[in-house]
Amino acid sequence: MRKITSFVIADLLLAPLAGLHAADLPKANKPNILFIMTDQQTANALSCAGNPYVKTPNLDRLAARGVRFTQSYASNPLCVPSRAGLFSSRMPHELGIYGNTMDAVLSTKGVPTMGELFQSAGYETAYTGKWHVHEAFPAYKGKPIPGFTVLPQGGKDPRQGDKKTEEKAPQCDPYTAEAAIKFLQQPHSKPFLLVVSLLNPHDICEFDSYAGFQKTVPADPAQLPPPRPNLRDTGRLPSELQSELQKGKKKKSEWTELQWRQYLFVYYRLVESSDRLIGQVLDALNQAGLSSNTVVVFTSDHGEMMGSHGLIHKQKLYDESVAVPLIVALPAGVPGVDKQHLVSGLDLMPTFLDYAGIAAPASLEGRSLRPLVEGKTVRWREFVVSETFGPEARMIRTGRYKYISFAQGENSEQFFDMEKDSGEMKNLIDNPALAGEVARHRLLLQEWMQTTKDVAGKGSQELDKIKNREKGKAKNKKNANE
Repeated sequence: MRKITSFVIADLLLAPLAGLHAADLPKANKPNILFIMTDQQTANALSCAGNPYVKTPNLDRLAARGVRFTQSYASNPLCVPSRAGLFSSRMPHELGIYGNTMDAVLSTKGVPTMGELFQSAGYETAYTGKWHVHEAFPAYKGKPIPGFTVLPQGGKDPRQGDKKTEEKAPQCDPYTAEAAIKFLQQPHSKPFLLVVSLLNPHDICEFDSYAGFQKTVPADPAQLPPPRPNLRDTGRLPSELQSELQKGKKKKSEWTELQWRQYLFVYYRLVESSDRLIGQVLDALNQAGLSSNTVVVFTSDHGEMMGSHGLIHKQKLYDESVAVPLIVALPAGVPGVDKQHLVSGLDLMPTFLDYAGIAAPASLEGRSLRPLVEGKTVRWREFVVSETFGPEARMIRTGRYKYISFAQGENSEQFFDMEKDSGEMKNLIDNPALAGEVARHRLLLQEWMQTTKDVAGKGSQELDKIKNREKGKAKNKKNANE
């Protein structure tokens, strides 16, 4: 792991990857890893997190025998960059991955990936469901995933739905779970790393276009959840966020309270649909007799704004979008809730390698969560960072405060006291009593950007270039077919 100025971390001795083979490690020290992901599930969309409007009994039972981290953050709250970070333990900007663009192919970035490291160490590696770095559903396209065997999957590619007639392709998630269950039911001569990546609650993105969602909403408003308590901002927002509120034919700033409540109702039902499938996978793990030697980890690639600050979807650095659920459950069961340590999606790959006894390359940005999961006292990092490039902004989250800096626009800085204002409603950037803290956070970001070779403005410029190239290719293809 590279040392980063201003991080308070313990020195780690990392053995080189070269020369490591499966035979070098006793099989007894190599547990199975079951990595379950959802897409667009915010950190508090769990009933075990105290949310009374969603029921997630299967994730609750996983949390009951594992450690649930409440301060877990995505490296970038957007599908492709976040997933690239999860499977490489590198910040998206270091990989040159700035958005959901066609050039975001992790295997071309010259970094060791999770699947490749496990495969080299003698693990059986398998992947089912959404990949999206960049191919979204490789099983339907016959495309590879670096280091993984892509499990065959029934159903159809969910991207092929006809939105004009509001007909969606058959939902892929049940087939994703089915492929995982079949894998678990097979005999395994080697330890395995199995990734189960579900699409939902991502389908909330189609709330406006798919009439079928509205048909599920109860007519009685009393059965709907209340709108988010931080739905309406009273202070001045950064101009980049203010313009977001005005986008689209039907501006979200014009939605009624009832519409926001309906949106939340549908979102929570999509979360519950994934929870049911996760329960089936966990049951299959138990029935196959594999639970006693399998580390189970659950997270999501990013969250969902849910109407907070009048916004929906992702790509925001408010907690609803950037904070994600994280549960790590060991075979022996060490239950607990970690409310103290700041963790990142970049930490998952080092954690898996640690439990598997596989040496971690020095290039990884994250660090293993194993000491925290096992209740050991260790020096930990002072802050975590997340970044976005549409609009371009960066977040520094320390124990008490959150600092957000936008690369462009007016009113470009936000500073929140997360202990007193978890809804991030009161921007304290100009509070004279906190001038010292603001300066400290600015310096932390400056030092971090220098260390990771992050340049303000570069990401959004590169993203614009990539999008323009993709538009040109699409136009040329269209002209060639006419």
